[in-house]
Amino acid sequence: MEGDTNYVDVLVIGAGPVGLITAFQLAKFGGVSVRIVEKHAKSMQDAYGRAITLFPRTSEMLDQLGLADELLQECFACRDTVTYNAYGQEVPGRGWSFMNHMKDTTFDFALVLRQRFQEEIFRTAIKKYNVQVEAPVELTTASIDHNTPILDYRVTAVLLNHHSEAHETVKCKYLIGCDGGHSTIRRIFNIPFEGSTSEDKWVRIDGQIRTDMPRPRTYCAIESPTHGNVLWAALDRGATRIGYAFTDARANAYSTFDEAAAVKEAIAAVKPFHVVFERVDWWTIYTVGQRVAKSFLVENCVFLAGDACHTHSSGAAQGMNTGIHDAVNLAWKMSLVLRGLAKPALLGTYQAERLPNVQRLIQYDKDISRLMTNRLPEGWTGDPNTDVNEILGRTLQEAGSFTSGLAIGYEAQGNNLLNLNGSFTSTDPQIKPGARGPDITLFRPGTFEPTRLIREAPNQAWFNVLVFVGDSDSAVASTQKFFENIKNSAELQHLLIEDGCLEFIIILPRRAPSPYELLKNEPGFPTRAYFDDKEGNPAYCRYGISHRDGAIVILRPDGWIGTMIALRDGAVPELKNYMRGVRA
Repeated sequence: MEGDTNYVDVLVIGAGPVGLITAFQLAKFGGVSVRIVEKHAKSMQDAYGRAITLFPRTSEMLDQLGLADELLQECFACRDTVTYNAYGQEVPGRGWSFMNHMKDTTFDFALVLRQRFQEEIFRTAIKKYNVQVEAPVELTTASIDHNTPILDYRVTAVLLNHHSEAHETVKCKYLIGCDGGHSTIRRIFNIPFEGSTSEDKWVRIDGQIRTDMPRPRTYCAIESPTHGNVLWAALDRGATRIGYAFTDARANAYSTFDEAAAVKEAIAAVKPFHVVFERVDWWTIYTVGQRVAKSFLVENCVFLAGDACHTHSSGAAQGMNTGIHDAVNLAWKMSLVLRGLAKPALLGTYQAERLPNVQRLIQYDKDISRLMTNRLPEGWTGDPNTDVNEILGRTLQEAGSFTSGLAIGYEAQGNNLLNLNGSFTSTDPQIKPGARGPDITLFRPGTFEPTRLIREAPNQAWFNVLVFVGDSDSAVASTQKFFENIKNSAELQHLLIEDGCLEFIIILPRRAPSPYELLKNEPGFPTRAYFDDKEGNPAYCRYGISHRDGAIVILRPDGWIGTMIALRDGAVPELKNYMRGVRA
């Protein structure tokens, strides 16, 4: 009915992958009401946006949310890359070759699945929690009531249903804009979108093809003298994507650049190879630009995520990956705050953690964009006759660990209590607070079936305390004392049992008939135990922990390391101190 006012904890604007995953998490974690609206009807939305690639860390995060299995059923798992020069000769170490070195993860490949199919999986998943995308429903205006306290319904949004033409007023505690590069929320709240839009344009075209290229089912680069560094990507369902630079020379050759022209130029772009399009599924032409919102949040109740707060080229295939990182970083924090389990100030860490990573991406995206159009980066001081394809290959290699997402980290800073340097220091300098917690193989008690840490420590918006038990009498005694002190701590028992904010996972250095045989005691509160492989203790080694002494690692809900604690007297007070920095 016209003029109705409804209430919801979180209103998400935009139902692309970032909006869907944000809403999915909030619904999955429970205790929070959420709505998600999309201004385009589903049939129209399928014609918008065609991201295809999920890199390893993104896949890990989706695995933690229980979404990876469905993606794996439909995707093209690309482990093979190749680069061809203008003569059709293979050139090692260039183009996408960094993808051959994405290790230290089960997801050691590019998960290629066109966006429309990813969205179908995410829409199906969110329906299980009684949340459905409302479309075509458009946000027309929104405002913040400064007299309303935090955690009350401070935001008023007006929605227009394009089917019924009725307006609806919605009051929410948090408004999240996942509404793309032309974000309505960013415009309503006058958030500057800083950066530039270049004159460069790129074409992307998907379809079923026939070709004489020797290795067509790969992630491929073709170093074309006329069409830049051409993308050739094997897609799901046997399809292929071809992408190329749309230069002035290409544009001036056509009075109208339509699908037929896009196909003709794609055929020219992949020379000396031949290609025939049996069917075109989709094509687009777009302008390259790098922009970042001046702020990712407004008064701690309006937030931007994904393209709404940062845009860049598709040169490094990072758009959807970066947006999903935003969604995962934000949702668990918002869930804890709304359920009264964390301080509202926790939401301020969203921008503090995500902005530096976005800025890093923007910087190297500028270079990649120019290099892919056969131009040297701005400010280039080297040899002006340098082969741009060689520099591009080097740039992609240097950024490889960041592009894969495995090296994305959050600094341990004084004003961010989520990442605290603790009493334990790993022997591996890369394993530290704010870094990704490596996935490791563990073995279940009894059957000794292998499992993975990510599967045993899913993202449920709680903190996982990994207790690596030392293989010595003194270390076992320290573990027993640690467990005894936790059992006797009313504060930690409240977090563990009543609030459900903590989960304890015991990791033992070798197999035994039961965990008790090595622990020599029962913890006295809910835990789960797993074994490492005795041969070399790879799980302990990966975390830089001595199998003799052990240590404690606190993983944040999103899988990044919060802090690391020595397994000795003072471990429980240190754990309490860390959680006090988070909880309400």
